[in-house]
Amino acid sequence: MNKVKNLIILGMSILIMLLVAACGNEVTDNLSDDVDDLTQSQQTINDTEAISDNKKDSETLAWPEITEDGVNEQLFMENLDTELLETIAGEIQAIVKEEAEAERENPNLVLEEGWVRVFQTERYKNVLNIGEDAMKPLYWIIYKSPNAGMYEYICATALYEISGYDFSNEDGTLTWQTSREFLERFNEKILSEH
Repeated sequence: MNKVKNLIILGMSILIMLLVAACGNEVTDNLSDDVDDLTQSQQTINDTEAISDNKKDSETLAWPEITEDGVNEQLFMENLDTELLETIAGEIQAIVKEEAEAERENPNLVLEEGWVRVFQTERYKNVLNIGEDAMKPLYWIIYKSPNAGMYEYICATALYEISGYDFSNEDGTLTWQTSREFLERFNEKILSEH
């Protein structure tokens, strides 16, 4: 009987030690996750500060290409940095391509995370970090595109963020839903500053 009792006590001791070890690993894992989350949050704050540092006062950027009669395309092309245009277009095209591939691999991704996760990508941050110099290329992409899809929406969102303009309602919702609507608001703002 003592032998059985000792085996039960030994078994219980081993079980308790395993539970303690498992809890210890879970606490360590959770602590590690918390540290990772904190590091990620700090990186987001640093990225936001870098973006803010790269934003210039949008009112200092002249927009003589936008007039009451529309966009002077010839003047716009003269004032457009085509190399930067290609760089920005390439970054945003890559975002759209990567997004499509990710959704193809995991169709539930859109339902689980939403496609707006593209605004957290390095490529998107690279465009924002260009700052004010990215504004005219982004505008040109939206203006010249016959579409108003994801690609153009990402461009509009980047231009919106860089410009610092507030196109939102009192409840915080945006006054635009498509890149075309954004362009209308942007043109109105530019013309109101002339």
